[in-house]
Amino acid sequence: MKAEKIRNYTVICLFLVFIFGFCVFSFLEDDREFSEMENRTLQQFPEFSFKNVKEGSFTKQFETYMADQVFLKDELVSVKTLSELAFLKSKQNDVYFGSDSFYLKEFRENDEQIDKNISYLNAFADNLPDDVSVSFLLAPNAVSVLSDKLPLINDNDDQADAAKHIENELSDRISFVCPIDDMKNAGGKEGFYYRTDHHWTAEGAKFGFDALMNKMGESIPDVSFKSESIKNFYGTMYSQAPFALAKSDEITLLTQNDNKITVKYTGSAGDHTVPEACEEKDGVSQKDGLFADELKSVKDKYAVFMGGNFTMLEITAEGAESDESVLILKDSYCNTMMPYFCSKYANITMCDLRYFGMDTQAVSQYIADKGIKKVICVYNIDFINTDNSFVWLE
Repeated sequence: MKAEKIRNYTVICLFLVFIFGFCVFSFLEDDREFSEMENRTLQQFPEFSFKNVKEGSFTKQFETYMADQVFLKDELVSVKTLSELAFLKSKQNDVYFGSDSFYLKEFRENDEQIDKNISYLNAFADNLPDDVSVSFLLAPNAVSVLSDKLPLINDNDDQADAAKHIENELSDRISFVCPIDDMKNAGGKEGFYYRTDHHWTAEGAKFGFDALMNKMGESIPDVSFKSESIKNFYGTMYSQAPFALAKSDEITLLTQNDNKITVKYTGSAGDHTVPEACEEKDGVSQKDGLFADELKSVKDKYAVFMGGNFTMLEITAEGAESDESVLILKDSYCNTMMPYFCSKYANITMCDLRYFGMDTQAVSQYIADKGIKKVICVYNIDFINTDNSFVWLE
C-alpha cells in the first residue's frame, strides 16, 4: 500500500513538474519574434490597457502569445507528428503522409469559391479590348498528379473534376490549359513536386510552361540553362507536420547565360521584403537576376525566387526570344517558372492580387497604360479553390 502511494505521488509530481516547468521556462526564455518552422511572425506580449481588456482583444492576444511562445514548441510539434505516425494516422493538419516520403495537401472542392473567382476572371477578360489575348495555365497539385502516393484511406476530392468545372465556367475569351492528365501519365512524375512543399519543382514548372506555350500556339525557346542546387529545403507542408526522418528537398535555380535580367520592385512588398542586392534608381528598388542570394540559407528557401511574393514586379530580359510585353496574373507557383518566361518574353509584369489595396492601380488600367496585348494567368487548382483576392480584378 505504501509503495503504491509513493508511485502515485511520483506520477503526480512528475506531471506537475512537466506542466509548471514548461510554464516557467516559457516565461524565462526570451520571446521569439519569428518562427522559421511555421514561417510566420509570432505574437508578442500584448499591450495592457483597460480598454483592451474590456474589448477582449488583450485576452485573445494573450492566448495567442502563450501558444506561440511555449517552451520547445517546435520540438513538441515534431513529437506530436511522431505519435500520429506511431498510431498509423495518415493525416495531420490537412496534410497526408504519402508514400516515398511525400507530403500531400488535402483537397476539398469548394464550388462556391471557384465560381466566384472564375466570375471575376471572366468579367475582367470580357472587358479587355479585343486585341488583348488572355491565356490561363491551371497548375495541378501534387495530391492529384501523385495520387497513387496517397494513403489507401483518404477523404480527398478529385482535382480533375475541379479542373473540368473551371474549364466549363471560363469565358470563351480565355484560352485554358491544365496538364493534369499528361503530368499523371508522364515518366518521372515524382520529380515534378517537392516532397515537403506544395509547389512544383523546376521540372514541373517546365512541363506546365511547355503546355501553356503549346496551347497559346507559341514556340518554346531552345535555350540552355546553368543550374544551381539549393539543398536542405523543408517546405510549408513539413512545417504543418514536422518529422525528424523526413527527407529534405533541393531547389534548382536556372540561369540563362546570354540573358540579362533586371527585376524592378514597383509594387508594395507583399509578404516579403525586397532583396538585399536591390539598388534605388528613380525611386524604385531594382536588382539584376531573379534570385535573392541571402535567402538561400534560410528555412523559407522558396522565397529565393525574386525574394518572395510582391504586388507587382516589372522584369526585363534582354536575351529573350520575343520583345513582347506581357502581364502575368499569378500565385507563387509562377515564381519557379520565371526563368522559362524570361527566356521567352523581354518585358514581363508579374501581378499578385493577394497584396492589392484600394490605392493600387486597376489591372485593366495598367494594361491600357503599358499597351500590353497579352495577359497570362498562372494559378494552381487549390488557389482557385480557396483564395478570395480575385475581387481586385473588378
